[in-house]
Amino acid sequence: MCGIAGFSISQADHRKIKSRNLAEKLLLEIVARGEDATGGAWTETVDNEPKVFYSKEAMPAEEFIEFLDMMPRFTRTAILHTRYATKGSPKNNDNNHPIIIPNKIVGVHNGVIVNDDELFEANGWERIAEVDSEVIFQMIANSQEPLDELPSLIGRAAIAWLDVDDPQTLHLARLKGSPLFVGHTYGDSLIFASTENLLKLAVREANMSLKTIWEVPEMLYLKVQGGKIVKKIALGEELKEPTDRELFPLSGYPVRPYKHYSQRQTLKGVTRMR
Repeated sequence: MCGIAGFSISQADHRKIKSRNLAEKLLLEIVARGEDATGGAWTETVDNEPKVFYSKEAMPAEEFIEFLDMMPRFTRTAILHTRYATKGSPKNNDNNHPIIIPNKIVGVHNGVIVNDDELFEANGWERIAEVDSEVIFQMIANSQEPLDELPSLIGRAAIAWLDVDDPQTLHLARLKGSPLFVGHTYGDSLIFASTENLLKLAVREANMSLKTIWEVPEMLYLKVQGGKIVKKIALGEELKEPTDRELFPLSGYPVRPYKHYSQRQTLKGVTRMR
């Protein structure tokens, strides 16, 4: 059991939402799902070009957030992770999340994949670390049609990733078993976390509010840009675009604004490590 979280901030919310503070609150809530390591990746503009930066350490979120000041205060896109270690020692930082596929993909995963060894052998991918999660992002980085390949993973998975060639796009997918909840602000930013309760608590601690929360259905991929879901694809033998009814199930519901709500008004050559 691990925790994942993150966000894609809309233009309307940019510089209204203090996204670094939001990242801290999300990490402090999802730490309940893992204390062995903590990490995050985010977009940052350098010389007018967006790039992916990351940091991760074998420490609980309460300690890690002391170093999160390297994240821009108003970053638009981020993915976060707290690790409960299963396969792969946290002492090897390559096993901790975000998982880095150099110059390609930066990703986080909640769950467990049980056929990772078989997939590495079948595809001839060279392992960077020992952790099972790596196979997910090797598949995404090295497959011509990764969405076609994701269903071949056996186990539980809720995942989020950034592509270094398109740093401002957030990719989300839920396979089977592992939970994933998404919320939308009144300014149409998207915030996600492993569970509904942790998402609500983190947003409240950040003095924000959500107009909707919904559970991502199993076997669904979401492409998010500027808080907007621009593509949704079902994962499986017959790939199709879900209907709005399928995407936004009846469990989605409005959340009352909190008292302090005020929102109305690379990897390519660059990394940051502590």
